[in-house]
Amino acid sequence: MDIKELFRIIDEVVSPRGYVKPGFSKYHIYLTLIELGFKGPLGRKSLTSILGIGEGSVRTLIKRLLSFELITIDNVAGVLLTEKGFKAFNLLRDVLVLVGSFDFSECELCRDCRLSIVILRRGVELIKLFGGVLAVRDLVVKYGGVGSVILYYINDGLRLPDSKELHSIDNRSVLVKLVEGFNISNGDSVLIAMCSKGDDDCLRYVVEAALDVIKVVSN
Repeated sequence: MDIKELFRIIDEVVSPRGYVKPGFSKYHIYLTLIELGFKGPLGRKSLTSILGIGEGSVRTLIKRLLSFELITIDNVAGVLLTEKGFKAFNLLRDVLVLVGSFDFSECELCRDCRLSIVILRRGVELIKLFGGVLAVRDLVVKYGGVGSVILYYINDGLRLPDSKELHSIDNRSVLVKLVEGFNISNGDSVLIAMCSKGDDDCLRYVVEAALDVIKVVSN
């Protein structure tokens, strides 16, 4: 399996059946594979809590992932990845890293806001191939973010790109501190969704956008 084949499967899993659209998106597939890959088998109730969707939607998601042999079910342990599922997990883990969601009363980007952050491996190149920083920022907003910031990691530091140059980010910045410990490398990018404080879907907005970038560039 390669990344192109994985996205073909993801598109099939999230596709409507008849006129009924599933209550989950590619974000929930990503999160399911990542959680199972890192944590091992999980029960259906645990998955429901992690994904933040209804039990009926989780049952449908499990059924569809089973049909593509990405997961299996053990009567005692619960849902776990198959060999094919671990290949999918490794593909996603190697290109997209969850940093997390953080609420701020005030920071350099916003007030009373939530910042949800991911690291896109080799993101500088991927974003350029996708159409540039503005295209990716617009995508995050399209999915629901109030705003978005895209940073590049170049010459061992975070840079804010604009149409003409790269602006250095102060090492004392909260953004630098948030991505410390995630083994960020030159050529990676940091995608940030800015949302209203407490918006539980904020992380989904930036993950959906990042997955779209990966999918489009891989085709």
